[in-house]
Amino acid sequence: MARTAAEESGLPVRYDGRRPSEILAEYPLDQVVLIHRAKTNASAHRFGSLIHSHLKDRGLILIDPGTCQILSWEPGDPSLSTWLSEITGYPVVSGNYHETSPPDTRVIGGCLPGEPVFVNGIIIGYATGEEAIISLQNGTIQAVSGIDLKDHGVEKLVRFGCPDVSKAWCKSGNIRISRPKKGTRNVQKGHVVVIDHAAMSCFRAFNPEICGLVTIGDDTTSICGHIGCFRGIPVLGITDGDIDGIVPEGYAPGSVVLQAVRERDDDLGIEIAGKVPNEPVDWDTWVEKIIQELGDRVRVVHREPHDK
Repeated sequence: MARTAAEESGLPVRYDGRRPSEILAEYPLDQVVLIHRAKTNASAHRFGSLIHSHLKDRGLILIDPGTCQILSWEPGDPSLSTWLSEITGYPVVSGNYHETSPPDTRVIGGCLPGEPVFVNGIIIGYATGEEAIISLQNGTIQAVSGIDLKDHGVEKLVRFGCPDVSKAWCKSGNIRISRPKKGTRNVQKGHVVVIDHAAMSCFRAFNPEICGLVTIGDDTTSICGHIGCFRGIPVLGITDGDIDGIVPEGYAPGSVVLQAVRERDDDLGIEIAGKVPNEPVDWDTWVEKIIQELGDRVRVVHREPHDK
């Protein structure tokens, strides 16, 4: 979402996609400076301590506009921290050091009760405390404390291959609060790409040859619609009403969202994915054909008007 916001604002974006520690390993300096806007003081310390734990013998300075402070981990350069404090007006605070979790266990810190909790981009439940602790047992995710699991979310995570929780990408909270800016339609005729409950992968799908995305899942549809809105890439969303509302919805012209009447979006989505041809199609014509074939199995819950 930071990448989406930057692109909408016209800022130059260099998107890497790797972990911060992997990127920083390419720059063998004694001290690292990061700017990161945290949600809470706890999440700022948690994020910084996790990165610092992978930097071996290097220091870390984390400038956090969210909590208006500068966190510092040894070995640090006091003069650099002081200079940054003077130009930002933020006080320098010693960062908490990372505590290693037991094997197959992950502590997701900085949560607010009621927030969605993500593992590799999939919502697996909702936080009930400041720390959500999960474990990997018998090939699936189990709740240890601080989280109410969402069975359907865990099921989806397992279906894609349950990750090593110690290395998985985990976070909590909504991922953006601003509505997306609307761009002009990308192309009318081209290839169709399927995004099955893995919204982050839509960035890898974007290219000048695609005319639209088939998105399977309520939140996957809203996220891909949000990201594609500015790029002018429409979606054919396959949903079943199980939405968590983690981003404000917005869609490119030509987008249609369908809701399954008697089926789960997973099953219906797989069926529709099998109808995606390898050759280019006219997006509007193909979408209407799918809607007609499905008949009363779906209802249209949103249709984004075309550009005038």
